[in-house]
Amino acid sequence: MALKVLWLAPFPHPLETGGHPVPWVGTLANLLKKQPGIELTVLNWSHRIAAPVDEFDAEGIHFIYLKTPTVRYDILTFYRRRIAVVRAYLRAHAHRYDLLHLHGSELQLPAMTAGLPVPLLLSVQGIVSEYAKVVPNPFSILKVLWTLAGYYERRYLPTVHHFSCRTHWDKAHTARLSPGCTIYHNWEALRPEFLAAADQPAPAPPARPQVLFVGGNQAIKGFKEMLLAYDQIRQQADVKLMIVGRLAPADVAAVAQRHGLAHLGPENVEYRPFQDAAGLAALLRESFCLLHPSYIDNSPNSVCEAQLVGLPVVASDVGGVSSLITEGETGLLCTLEPASLARQVLRLCHDPALRSRIAQQAQAVARERHDPNTIIQRTLAIYHAVAQPVGPANYANAPAALAVH
Repeated sequence: MALKVLWLAPFPHPLETGGHPVPWVGTLANLLKKQPGIELTVLNWSHRIAAPVDEFDAEGIHFIYLKTPTVRYDILTFYRRRIAVVRAYLRAHAHRYDLLHLHGSELQLPAMTAGLPVPLLLSVQGIVSEYAKVVPNPFSILKVLWTLAGYYERRYLPTVHHFSCRTHWDKAHTARLSPGCTIYHNWEALRPEFLAAADQPAPAPPARPQVLFVGGNQAIKGFKEMLLAYDQIRQQADVKLMIVGRLAPADVAAVAQRHGLAHLGPENVEYRPFQDAAGLAALLRESFCLLHPSYIDNSPNSVCEAQLVGLPVVASDVGGVSSLITEGETGLLCTLEPASLARQVLRLCHDPALRSRIAQQAQAVARERHDPNTIIQRTLAIYHAVAQPVGPANYANAPAALAVH
């Protein structure tokens, strides 16, 4: 008999123009829907649908969307109306499923499922209550939204007793926020375009090496620190800077003017909009290294994707990043000080053997870490462990080695 699994996950409704599921969720769904013993349903919400419930099948997955308030109204009501809508639906329908899988704690999912008599599993994405503490601008809307989300996370995470985690950092905070819970280990699935890129021969290096930053103009991704570091790097190495994401040249010019940076003109800095998986994989393959001076991260996909295609990464040692990077072996770690980031990039510039060794070792580790078959088998084992509580009658069938806490 098939295991009926209901996901609460960020899959945008087709009416959300330009919307797409976050990469790791969409990739795992594509793997899971091919498993013969799983019936997958995805529940999400949208203010754009007309009826209270929109239900349909698409590409081997059953989708259910609930009508909820607009984003503005949702924020002004502290998410209470949206939580109530989803909670009411689940109280009426959750009994139809063997397991509810919550993707992340940032969107108040535990508040929606609290008290349901159905086994729950939550995959931790990031610990938003910790993220809120390090937002660079204390008066930003991001600080407000993450602080509000953090309130719900701290209040309702103890109602969830089974978690899937990836790093030392998320495991420690999950154990603190939900005392006595069971924590399973599983990495995230990466998009197949990066797996394919990993199997391609290395391209010829460009005439002028480029360092890559994929955080756009996001302050929390270290936009300012990255520019300050690049200005120092450029004084010693002839490399250009490629920035991907949402930004305008004026954003770079403003930082250059404020800090007196002389090497951020169009001759040194190139811009690209958001890339699809194939476009990003191509950029990673043609770059010299990835810059990731983030203020906080758990297991950033951009770091994992770069490692998988053989691109060395220089990243800030925050959150769970050191579970991905072993200093000097599978990447280089830095602080948020621009001089620290610049120093590590210049190490790669001055030591080609170090760069080659890191690229090879990181790729080997990433291939094993993100092997799709391993991830899907772990997912299935975790599902069965959570959906069928271990007792004398079925203990032999439980994946005892899965639980790490």
